[in-house]
Amino acid sequence: MTSRLLAFALIGLVALVIGAGVVMSTSTHSGEQFAVDGFQTRSFSYYEVFGIRLSATTYFDRTGNFEETLAKKKWITATGNKPTDDQWITVEHVTGGRAYTSDAQILLDYLAMTATEGAIDLHTWSINNPGYAAIMWPEVQTAAQGNMYILVPDIIHHMLHLSGSTGHPAKSQEIANLNKEELATLTAQQTQKGTEILYPYLKNLYLEAAKAAQGADDPTRAKFCYEQALRFDPMSTEIAAELAKFPAEPTEQPAKEVTPDDSKSSEDESEK
Repeated sequence: MTSRLLAFALIGLVALVIGAGVVMSTSTHSGEQFAVDGFQTRSFSYYEVFGIRLSATTYFDRTGNFEETLAKKKWITATGNKPTDDQWITVEHVTGGRAYTSDAQILLDYLAMTATEGAIDLHTWSINNPGYAAIMWPEVQTAAQGNMYILVPDIIHHMLHLSGSTGHPAKSQEIANLNKEELATLTAQQTQKGTEILYPYLKNLYLEAAKAAQGADDPTRAKFCYEQALRFDPMSTEIAAELAKFPAEPTEQPAKEVTPDDSKSSEDESEK
């Protein structure tokens, strides 16, 4: 009798351990978030069972050296402030074997292309082409601010083509050997050429995107795209007329994708 009870107890214990493991594996939430300000990234994780939080959200800063270089060189806007909860965009959210991925992943994939074995090394390219970088990265950030990450590949590859680069150049010794005046001259030349070629391209790109957004019944993105097109051609009465069709103040925030309940908690903890 005792041995039978012991066997049942062992079976129950094993079942309990397996059940607990299954519950914990399906209740683990983890992922990555992105803030347009300074191109900051962070990972997050927490536990939740049946809608009840079992832990606070733990964050780890994942902002890379490349992103810090972009901010340091003022190629992107970085206020230096800690982003608020609503400024963090969930890029990836994994739970219970299911994964959600947002359009912001498009930009993060390009920012990660800095390894020597990668197809594109935008870090080295940016250092080698400071004038082009000074034109391209602000426009990439603007597209991100409007939740138009889908335009990021077009912007980047257009500039790579303009520079005559494959996007994976060897570090230029010529750049490293330039004095301050020579570097300023090169930067000015690239900036002028980049402006003359990229801006008309962006005008047409945003016009196409605006029409596509209208066709998809997405007025927020459509309005944003028309605003950008008008920025590149402020005298266009046609673009102004299209823009006038939208409400004056539909919202102050760009279009934001609906994400799963990710990481908000009154007990959130942040770590670096």
